[in-house]
Amino acid sequence: MDTIREYVESVFAQLPRTSDMERLKEEILANMEEKYTELTAQGVPENEAIGTVLTEFGNIDEIIDEYGYEKDVVYDEDTLLLTDEEADAFLSHRLRFAAGIASGVFLSIMAPATMLLFQQMSETFPIIREWPETMRQILSIVPLLVLIAIGVALFILVGFKEEQFDLDKKIIQLEPPTRVRVTKEFDRFKSKFAKAITTGVVLCILAPITLLLSIAFLGRNNLLSVVFLLSFIALGVFLFIFYGILYSTYQKLLGIGEYAPEKIRAEKLSDVIASIVFPLATVFYLIAGFVFDAWGTAWIVFPIVGILFGIFNGAYQSYLTLKNRK
Repeated sequence: MDTIREYVESVFAQLPRTSDMERLKEEILANMEEKYTELTAQGVPENEAIGTVLTEFGNIDEIIDEYGYEKDVVYDEDTLLLTDEEADAFLSHRLRFAAGIASGVFLSIMAPATMLLFQQMSETFPIIREWPETMRQILSIVPLLVLIAIGVALFILVGFKEEQFDLDKKIIQLEPPTRVRVTKEFDRFKSKFAKAITTGVVLCILAPITLLLSIAFLGRNNLLSVVFLLSFIALGVFLFIFYGILYSTYQKLLGIGEYAPEKIRAEKLSDVIASIVFPLATVFYLIAGFVFDAWGTAWIVFPIVGILFGIFNGAYQSYLTLKNRK
């Protein structure tokens, strides 16, 4: 139901806020919600019902055109309208970005595991054990450094690509057909996200279990126990990061969750206020310390300012949310 309302709001956000437009919006929204309720009452799954409603009522532009309004919108500097091609390009980039960041973290965690694995092999296999000690130590460090280097390279490469889009703290507006398509993709992705996060949690829970079992069967001094531990953790973290980034990407494109317009505007204002308030708190602390020798008590200014700042930020977000719902 929220998806339907968000879609209608995104369409009418581009139009003059007249009484006629408000009545038309409420009428269309009521019809769409009625159709949704009818479909769900017939046993149609929620996601399928939403897709059907958005498809049947998707061309709201024709209804709006009857009122003679042109959808020429002047967006503020915080709002960015993405075309269908630009939205697809951003989704493709974020897929590569998620894979790059997740792989970089995976390699960074596995780097010490490869070093320990080689050290264990040098103790297990006689051929390697006959090599000079210095050579064995160097060869154990080489895979560690190589994997870390590859991981850092991935961070840098995908980071540069991310900066090219310049969508940080921007309110994204999608064309109505694009929003419908992305919403459907997001609904299908949610089940994959839930399965991936569940699998990641299971892997992280199994990690210490494999450590204990390895110690029990292989002995306390066998380094394979730590290798198993790090491997399970690395896989779990990979799933968390990869699917987490994709989930946040859909939220950003649709302007929901942490990327809702009111939250972005509140965050920008909070950044400005934070850049003033916290330096002033630091100045107060230093003056109180040097002039009044109140080092032991003046530090209380930081938690006080932090609490007040948090209250202000929450209140301002709530104000913007209520304002947008009116």
